[in-house]
Amino acid sequence: MTASFYCHKMLLIFSFVLFYSIQVRSTSVLSCNFEDGTMCEMQNSLWFDPERPVHNFTLTTGENVPDKSLAPMTDHTYNTSSGHFAYWHQPLGSPHTDRDGCLSIPIFELHEHLCFNFAYYIKSMNSIRNGTVLTVSIKGCYSSTLWVIRTDDTLGWKTDRIQLLDLTCNVTIWFNIMADIKNSVSVALDDITIDTCPRYTTTTISGYSPSLAINIYLLMIILIIIL
Repeated sequence: MTASFYCHKMLLIFSFVLFYSIQVRSTSVLSCNFEDGTMCEMQNSLWFDPERPVHNFTLTTGENVPDKSLAPMTDHTYNTSSGHFAYWHQPLGSPHTDRDGCLSIPIFELHEHLCFNFAYYIKSMNSIRNGTVLTVSIKGCYSSTLWVIRTDDTLGWKTDRIQLLDLTCNVTIWFNIMADIKNSVSVALDDITIDTCPRYTTTTISGYSPSLAINIYLLMIILIIIL
């Protein structure tokens, strides 16, 4: 048999094993860019908490936002005026609580190597007070504030990533807004995902176990014999 035959055989084996490895990788826990026209089962309050926010997040586009001077003109996903995002707006002089806006994602099971990713946008009528506080918190088997920003203007869309604790339990994550009552403020969210952190995606297989490694090894041996 020629060297090219063996090269072709090994390439085929490598491609098959790579494809198999990709297939056993679990899908993301949450992937929401709002382009399906829904809020991805997110709700305008904290799960199992009767307190409601002063103003709700709504699904909109850059073409349909009520205040074009403060809202983003495009979404983050596609950077188009027809792209969707979750939008929150506080008019000047609105009532104020410690939960002016709240958006929580569906309860999910936490496990190792997960990251929470999101795009956010903040803009205020008067950019002098840094009076808008946006926080990301988690609640369930443990409660914690994961991320905070205090600003009047993010100067467009920004993104961030938070690595979650390697626990196995049910939790929810929510965004909370506290805004200055002396300001008119807009906040937008987009591309909210919970998935395996990038640092692990090339070195581990979600759901990896020793039996999986053995199965792949045996599969390679069988392929070598057959081919």
